[in-house]
Amino acid sequence: MNTTAPPPADRWLPFPAAAGGARVRLLCFPCAGQGASAYRSWQRLLAPGIEAVPVQLPGREGRATEEPFTDMDSLMARLLPVLEEQVDAVDGYALFGHSLGALVAFEAARRLEAGGRTPLGLTVAAQRPPHLPPARETVHDLPRAAFMTTLGLYGQVPVGLFDDPAAVELAAAGLRADFTLVETYRPPAGPPLRCPVTALPGLADTSLPPGSMRAWQELTSGPFTFRPVPGDHFFVNERAEEVTGVLRTALSRTEPLSAPPGST
Repeated sequence: MNTTAPPPADRWLPFPAAAGGARVRLLCFPCAGQGASAYRSWQRLLAPGIEAVPVQLPGREGRATEEPFTDMDSLMARLLPVLEEQVDAVDGYALFGHSLGALVAFEAARRLEAGGRTPLGLTVAAQRPPHLPPARETVHDLPRAAFMTTLGLYGQVPVGLFDDPAAVELAAAGLRADFTLVETYRPPAGPPLRCPVTALPGLADTSLPPGSMRAWQELTSGPFTFRPVPGDHFFVNERAEEVTGVLRTALSRTEPLSAPPGST
């Protein structure tokens, strides 16, 4: 568990969107082992109508020396106030998450909605719905060599990583923390989201059956879209223009939802 003092907001948001009067602010959460820079190109691809704001979790890129989080409640205790400030500054916001980031985005959306801040939409990519039982044995508690090998077999780390033993050693601790977060997260009981949800599976993703992502529909009372995308687990990186096109289309037909009765 991360117990250090809270870092300033700019550590969480190292690439703020340029001021330009965008209609929607899109909070972007990367997959295990990746940092906020994965979404730098999105700031160009989505502008000017949508402000892409990549979120930097501890343990990667400019925060590589910080201890990564291994449980969702501790992460949200530090991250949620930063997100609340971001969404309160705009008329409408949405969330996008890839793999690990999909779970973080979902839990953030759930908590933000509970506080009366309903998003315009949540888009999740390459991640099983968290209310379903795991489709395989957990890997976060395996010995290091078996852990990295298993991730490679599941296609959840880039193949090129294994060409550099030093890179494997550096990545192992952070990936183990990320997979601990993924594999121990269970969404608490509560009402479904009210916002639209879009699920994007990779058609060649060997880490989960693409059709299993249809069950994200069970986590919202709002509209649901299931949109398979060609590619493996990392299709979000490889097909950035297609994915941002899906987001632009989805957000172009949304309007802010009023807060539910009794919310603050």
